[in-house]
Amino acid sequence: GYATHLEQVAKTAKYLKYGGYVGIALGGGASALKVQEVCRAGETEACKKVRLIEAGSFSGGLGGATAGAAIGGYAAYSLCGVFTVFTGGVGGAVCGIVLVGGGGLAGGLGGGAGGEWFGEFVYEQTKP
Repeated sequence: GYATHLEQVAKTAKYLKYGGYVGIALGGGASALKVQEVCRAGETEACKKVRLIEAGSFSGGLGGATAGAAIGGYAAYSLCGVFTVFTGGVGGAVCGIVLVGGGGLAGGLGGGAGGEWFGEFVYEQTKP
């Protein structure tokens, strides 16, 4: 019954949480490799620029994803109850996962783009 569905949702949430940590590690690793590749070429200004842009993009994406997922969670709390009633719990869980995941994705993409822009802005303001 309903308790079984809640147990499945809890298991799914646990796996999604670990998946999020893996995603953060992969994103950080990809940014570090990009910086390393550009800096290895030896041009100081290009190295400084890519460091600022990648740091901004990564931190903006991480912050944006966190905020987007939180907003998705609030939306799920408000909107998904209807699906829970009509589907015996499964629809509410799916609705919540979709809203939180979608919010996290949208926030991550938007935050990453904003952070990249900010990194470029900082570079332009600090270059000689």
